[in-house]
Amino acid sequence: MAQAKRVSKLTSQTFMFTCTDGPETKPLREKHLFGHLDHIEANNDHYRIAGPFRDDVSGEILGSFFLVNADSKDAAWEIMRGDPYISSEMYASITCQHFMPACGEWMGGVIWDQDEIRANLPKYT
Repeated sequence: MAQAKRVSKLTSQTFMFTCTDGPETKPLREKHLFGHLDHIEANNDHYRIAGPFRDDVSGEILGSFFLVNADSKDAAWEIMRGDPYISSEMYASITCQHFMPACGEWMGGVIWDQDEIRANLPKYT
């Protein structure tokens, strides 16, 4: 089996925002769409990735997902609060968690060394 390329961990923190729509979201999404897009474009360097998530069958937007590059959770929230989608309180719920990008195509490989993990298993589990 081929092993994935080992890459360095990102040097800055990442915060994952999962924003779920509610029954009042759709008109606010339409009202604030271009302000939201302007905010994203103006702050693009702070987003690792962002976009809507949709229903598998209907294609209807169910919410939004943002990975924000920031020095702290407070700094990530400060970036997000500038987005009209957030400041208009259109989402029914928002969660924010520290997130560690660890592998995948966008990362270009994996950040771990399995031998190191085996030698220090209690640290990793």
